[in-house]
Amino acid sequence: MLYLMRDTLIIDLETKKAFAEVGGEKNIRDLGISVAGVYSYAKDAFFAFEEHELSQLTEMLKETDHIIGFNIIHFDIPVLEAYVDKAILASIALTDIFADAVKFLGHRVGLDGVAKATLGMGKSGHGLEALEWFRQGRMADVKEYCLDDVRLTRDLYEYGKKNGHVLFESYIDHKIHSIPVAWAGLVAEPVGAIVAKGLAERKKVAIEYVSSQDANNEGFKKTRLIEVRQIKPNGEIEAYCHLRRDVRLFRLGRITKAELTDEPYAIPQDVQHSLFAGS
Repeated sequence: MLYLMRDTLIIDLETKKAFAEVGGEKNIRDLGISVAGVYSYAKDAFFAFEEHELSQLTEMLKETDHIIGFNIIHFDIPVLEAYVDKAILASIALTDIFADAVKFLGHRVGLDGVAKATLGMGKSGHGLEALEWFRQGRMADVKEYCLDDVRLTRDLYEYGKKNGHVLFESYIDHKIHSIPVAWAGLVAEPVGAIVAKGLAERKKVAIEYVSSQDANNEGFKKTRLIEVRQIKPNGEIEAYCHLRRDVRLFRLGRITKAELTDEPYAIPQDVQHSLFAGS
């Protein structure tokens, strides 16, 4: 029996109207689609569908397990729901680079800024330009612009999957900072649970940690062996770092991978308790 591989798609949409023309975001389904840009992992190919060709995209979505995009949860998917059965879209897992970044940072970031900091290249235009091109009938230009965004999104996702983070330039200090991401696959046990188990069982934990800045030109992602001393309510972990040979603070949200070792350790409180108990 022949089994077909389920697909993963990168998606970006260009619309026929602006929010001001449809009465705001509450009417997002009325924006219409001028072009839907798609990259298919299964086919290793790019596609640009005009509105009258969206049935072809629907057929692709029926064979898809995973959609990746930038701000797709609050934009692309709601716009697409005017054309595609909700049941089809509801059965597909979503990775939204924008949503993951906002969840960690607490503020919005743009595709252009994240791409420039991470990949060294930005967007080829602006969404309002694509809207004007559509009105002028310049569909080839709309498709090219849309697929440029699809390509950027794919490359961002692949960078994050490989490195455990993407980058952005902070508007506060104008320095490059990292955003930890977990796109490499499902983790059998949450990082927080592994760190807590390390503390409870007094076993060293090997971690991959993404620093906010690359201060020493060592790279953002680092491997550390730590002895957890305390897990604070704010998500900070006080731990002895074997590389630095000192107690350091680590943010739980910046640990992208954790593995419990068989190496035991003791912390000062253990020694004090042992002495007190034996007296």
